[in-house]
Amino acid sequence: MIESTQVRLRLISPTKEVFNQETGDSVSGKEVLAQMKKNGVWKNDHEGKYAPIQFDSLEFQFREGKTITVNETTAKALIRGSVMTIGSDKLNGPMIPFVEVVEKYELGATSEEKRPATACPICGVDQKTFPALTRHMGQERKKHPELFVEEKTDWDGEKEEAAV
Repeated sequence: MIESTQVRLRLISPTKEVFNQETGDSVSGKEVLAQMKKNGVWKNDHEGKYAPIQFDSLEFQFREGKTITVNETTAKALIRGSVMTIGSDKLNGPMIPFVEVVEKYELGATSEEKRPATACPICGVDQKTFPALTRHMGQERKKHPELFVEEKTDWDGEKEEAAV
């Protein structure tokens, strides 16, 4: 069976807050990253430090600022493999994964399907309203006139050719 759902994963953001239902406290991504250092998760190679997770005899290397795209089944396994206990209580502390989902999409989905209707077709920035998009397109026309070249049609020339 071929899986068409793809998931982009990355290391947890330091600004992310995860609510722990058992204790009622929130755990920040910064605390998770600090716990990774305490647990010795980080490895080094010629490119810098990374957090490895092994699944299906493959090692996936998560680096700060980089995303990894995998299928949904592999993503679920990698998230499960990244779960660790945060804090000093190793038995009852909150268990939080150090990998988070950035984006989930279907293979074959075009960028037009993901893009909102008010997004600029040139730069892709969402203008929120159609009047704002119209004003933005006017500015883009001045910046990139080569994209707005209109083909001239010689209506009389076609008419004469049809008569011959």
